[in-house]
Amino acid sequence: MSASAEDQESPSLWRTGLKLLVGFAVIFALSAMLGVYFNEPLEAAGTVLIDRFGLAGLAAATFIVDCLPTPLGYIPFMLLANVGGVPNATIFSVCFGASFTAGLFGYTLGRGIGMPRRIDAWMREKHPRVRQLLDSHGVWGVVFIAALPLPLALGTWSAGALRLPPQKVALALLVRIPKTAFFLAMIESGLMVGGG
Repeated sequence: MSASAEDQESPSLWRTGLKLLVGFAVIFALSAMLGVYFNEPLEAAGTVLIDRFGLAGLAAATFIVDCLPTPLGYIPFMLLANVGGVPNATIFSVCFGASFTAGLFGYTLGRGIGMPRRIDAWMREKHPRVRQLLDSHGVWGVVFIAALPLPLALGTWSAGALRLPPQKVALALLVRIPKTAFFLAMIESGLMVGGG
């Protein structure tokens, strides 16, 4: 790799790390603010959600947002489950399991039907880094996408369409373990600071 290529990659990695830190800080700050200003209504909403839909609802919501190309993430569902009284270990297991399964399903869809033109055009316009990461880094691109605040489905569908090795994609999706755990820790810490 040339010095200029290394110079270009270093700022990119620096920006990526900075985005992760900012994302975690935002989750912490929002959780703290919600704990201070909306503790009772938030707790009531979480309790109603869990009483009505249970863990199956948490799993289904997580699966849907990580399986389909949406700009959403499963953090709001983790927050509501937390204030609804679900133990953190249970939230972690359900959300990671659903996210991992959604990633594999998205990969299978991409491999089976390819990337629909409209979604591909939207992805190239709104999230051009997804395809760049996959083209430049292959399966490591899936690791980056699964770790970054990017729609997981775009990475897994693209990985399937590019026919990246399924075993390696499954291993890459394991990065959701620390990401889910850290998001949950940020939610819990923010709510504690905010008195939630």
